[in-house]
Amino acid sequence: MTSFFKYCPIHSHESLDKEYSLINLFSNQATFSRRENFNDLFDSKVLIKLPTRDRVRRTYQKLSGESKRTFKQLYMGADAKANFDLLVGKIEGVLDSYLFYCVTDNPINNLMWSHYANSHNGFCIEWETDSMTLDKVIYQHQLPTLDLLELLESTIGLRTQEEIISQPWAALKVKLMEWEYEQEYRINLSHKAQSLVVKDLGKFALVKFQPEWIKSIIFGYRMPVETRDYLRSKMLEGTTFQEVVISPDNSGLQLKRLA
Repeated sequence: MTSFFKYCPIHSHESLDKEYSLINLFSNQATFSRRENFNDLFDSKVLIKLPTRDRVRRTYQKLSGESKRTFKQLYMGADAKANFDLLVGKIEGVLDSYLFYCVTDNPINNLMWSHYANSHNGFCIEWETDSMTLDKVIYQHQLPTLDLLELLESTIGLRTQEEIISQPWAALKVKLMEWEYEQEYRINLSHKAQSLVVKDLGKFALVKFQPEWIKSIIFGYRMPVETRDYLRSKMLEGTTFQEVVISPDNSGLQLKRLA
């Protein structure tokens, strides 16, 4: 894949200077979201599997010395449930902290134009892929699960960090099958890229990007000429522009490059 795409809405063609998606575009910044920012109740929701008493006992038997005594006190005593609940809260906090950008590999998806670009009134950004690592979303019928005891075992030497470290992000890349039409990919803002954060607003953050990462701007089928001219006037000289058109046989959409 040499390009990926972000669908963006325009709600009022009369107040373009107030359109959030255009303000971001012209400011060279993108909105990276945390999972609390999604409308879908199940997007990035992760089930955390609590251990049975038998599994806790087996883990205890693998330990020795002070770690064995500490484990018994914390997770087999009177406060075991409270301590496991505390761990669940910490894991939920880690999952809540991830910032990611949602994109697709398909710029001519009619449903995406309808749902995310305000019924073809908006636009689509074509990004080049060299500067970012994309992870494909997995669509399945069940919500993803994290095993609480496995995560705990990684902190007391019974599992390696390498075994566990990728599990939270893997879980955040799962969506239910009903969203499969989106053909979504996700970009995780790594710790190394935190310097690109312009403003952290809690549920989402504004992240700086380089203008040359944009390969083209694609106009929606219903975008008025005046709005197209406005975008052209604000983008860097040399920016490539395309538009979505209905295919000659009326079977779908296709892209047309503009002069």
